[in-house]
This record gives sequence, structure tokens and C-alpha cells, in this order.
Amino acid sequence: MIILASRNSPSGTFFLCLMFFVFFYDFNSMKTFTFVPIINLILRDMKKIVSTMLIAIVMMAATVSAQTAEQYYKTGKEADDAKDYATAVANYQKAADMGFAKAQYQLGRAYEKGYGVAKSDKTAVKYYQMAAEQGHAKSQYQLGRAYDKGDGVKEDDAKAFQWYSKAAQQGNAKAQYQLGKCYKKGEGCTKDANAAFQWFEKSAAQGNADAQLALGKCYLKGKGVAEDAAKAKDLFLQAVNNPDGGDKIYKDLKKEASEGDADAKKILNMVKK
Repeated sequence: MIILASRNSPSGTFFLCLMFFVFFYDFNSMKTFTFVPIINLILRDMKKIVSTMLIAIVMMAATVSAQTAEQYYKTGKEADDAKDYATAVANYQKAADMGFAKAQYQLGRAYEKGYGVAKSDKTAVKYYQMAAEQGHAKSQYQLGRAYDKGDGVKEDDAKAFQWYSKAAQQGNAKAQYQLGKCYKKGEGCTKDANAAFQWFEKSAAQGNADAQLALGKCYLKGKGVAEDAAKAKDLFLQAVNNPDGGDKIYKDLKKEASEGDADAKKILNMVKK
């Protein structure tokens, strides 16, 4: 049979030989011929190749999905900047549904502010939570603030402290300031003047006006650091002259001073604005 096949087709000869060796047995020992392990080896390698190809296909699909989500997000952001909130929300929603953290944050913001959707603190928290769990710092801060204020969730100082901590450790200045307040007041954590000072200092270094004021008070009263009136004054001046929030701080100090707050009076006297 093999000879006939070889005359007609070399491939036919190979096939028949292969079949002969695969199914040939030594009936005395009941062991397969030497070529059977070779066939098993080939099949094993084929499985590896198929597995590798499947992994590559899945990774390619994930990459395409991520690129699509990012495009939806960019389209949404462009519409958001143009104050076309309906278009922005529609695109943020598509990207958010695909797990894109930045879009989930923006969607949370839309629901918090009522931009393009009915205002809903509860829904805002839902999307902040999604993004926060992916490590999105701004969402972690917003989630901490929601638990701090009881907006859309039950007020919970421990959870507020937890999320402020996560965002603060990623360098979010607002979260660093809020974390300093937590340590100063002992809300959600043990009161710790040194830790409060350290977090106020980190936030103030990034230009946060509230933190500059809080850090100045630490130096003024020697809380968590040695008392230093000169440093306190410098920080108070930075706070009230800060282009991002300075005017509000000054107005609040005047209001507090008019209500008899001794610290506010002292600070106003130091800045003499």
C-alpha cells in the first residue's frame, strides 16, 4: 500500500507511514511504537500555540475597547468644556459603562451638579465609588467628602477618613487638607496634632489656601510644631492673597472676628489687609 501511495503522491506516502507508526503495537509488550510520543509532543505544542493566540486575541480586544472608551471620554470632555452637557453625559455614560475611570468621575460630577441630568447625590456617589475603587484620586476625594458631609450616603467619619487617606497618599491637595482636619479633630481616627501638621504642610506646599491658613494656625499656637509667629504670619499672608480661595478666607475671618473670635482678630491684625 505504501509503495503504491508513493508512486502517486509523496504526501500520500507520508500519511500512510504516519498512520502505520501511530497505530503499530508490539502486542507482546503492549507498548506503542516510538513515534506516538512524538505525535503527543506535536499536539501539546499545538495547544500552547492556540492558547497563546487566544490570549493575544483577548488582549487585542481589550486594547480596542480601551481606545474606544477613551475616545468616548474625549468627545464627552470636549462637549463638557463647550457646556453641551447632554452630549457630554451621553458620551461619559458610554465610556463609564466600559469601566473608564475618568468618565465615571465626570459622570459623578454631572449628577452631583445636575449638569445634563437630574441632580442626584446618590447616583453621583455610585459613579465616584466605581472610579475610586480603580484608584482615581479625585473620585476618592469626592467619595470621602460624600461620607464626610452625608451627601448621597449616610455620614460616616471612618469611611471619610479612609477615602481621604487614599486620595491624599496620591498627592491630592484637597484630600491632604481634609485628612489634616480629620487628625486635628479626631474624626474617623485618633486625634494627632503632629499628623495634622504634616498633612496641612503637604497640602499648603501645593498652594491650597485652606491648608495655608490651617498650617499658619499650627505655627501660631505650636500645635504639632514649635511655635513660630513669623512663619504663621507668612502663611496667613499666603492664604488671604491666594488667587484660589483667598478672598473667601479673608471674608470668613472678618465674619468670625465680628462674632468675637479671638484667633480671627489676631490673624486679621497680622495680615492687615
